[in-house]
Amino acid sequence: MVLWEAFLVWIISIPAWINSIPTVIWSGAIGALLASGMSYVGIRSANNSSYKRLRDQHVHDKLEADKQRSHDANQKEEDRKAAIRREVYTKAVEETHAALGAIGNFPFKPLDFSGTTDSDALQAFLKANSKIWLVAESEAAHLSRDLANKMSEMYLLAQASAFPLRLALDPVWELNKKLIHAESEVQRKSVKLADLAEQGADSNVIEAVQKAWKEANDLVDAIKRHRGHMRDALAPQQLAYSRKLIAEMEPLQKTMVQLISSLRKEIHLSPDEAEFMQQQLDMRQNVLALFERLFGPAPA
Repeated sequence: MVLWEAFLVWIISIPAWINSIPTVIWSGAIGALLASGMSYVGIRSANNSSYKRLRDQHVHDKLEADKQRSHDANQKEEDRKAAIRREVYTKAVEETHAALGAIGNFPFKPLDFSGTTDSDALQAFLKANSKIWLVAESEAAHLSRDLANKMSEMYLLAQASAFPLRLALDPVWELNKKLIHAESEVQRKSVKLADLAEQGADSNVIEAVQKAWKEANDLVDAIKRHRGHMRDALAPQQLAYSRKLIAEMEPLQKTMVQLISSLRKEIHLSPDEAEFMQQQLDMRQNVLALFERLFGPAPA
């Protein structure tokens, strides 16, 4: 009972104790409490704002990192594609010019030329050109197919047109073989003469070898003259073939310029199609003008 009575007395005395505290002290205490509460609210608000900024920055950084990774991956893929294209396009252009060279050289290729066939250059071109179709953009891919068709047609046309010339030149190649043998005989007899002179051989022996050496030289001269006459006789036919080739190849060369310009654009070079096309036309006109100066105007 004593404890309860003491507790009740303390409770009853609280209001009196509160009333005994001066007003100034209560004002200060309340102000401190308000300031403390406001400070807490401010700190909490600042913390929340800072947390939000950090969270937003994290989201932003993640998005930027994802974009950069995607960009790097795309750039790597583009670089790999560009490297493949450069290799493919360079090889294709080389084989295209090799095929054009084979077309121009058809009349001068022996019919029994061992080790190669007439279609080797065309097959190499078609193989290289087909890779353009695989890796190029649509414009170049379509042009590559167009070029393949035109090249194949031109190749077969040139092969057929050159056949009579190749047949007519076949004896010339046989003369070349005889000429090589005759020249080797001249060289052999020259060495023999030098050896006989050094050994002090009998003059009759030396004279006989000199006679054989002269006959070998005469044979060489005769073969060269005969070969020259045969070539001169075939010159008009060869010129007609060349002029026909220039006329027939114009669509092919136009497509080739268009394709190469398109390929240059893909590997980030200036296409310059109009300039290249004009250069091609100028070259054609210059060659025709040269033929006319050297051999006269083309037959009507």
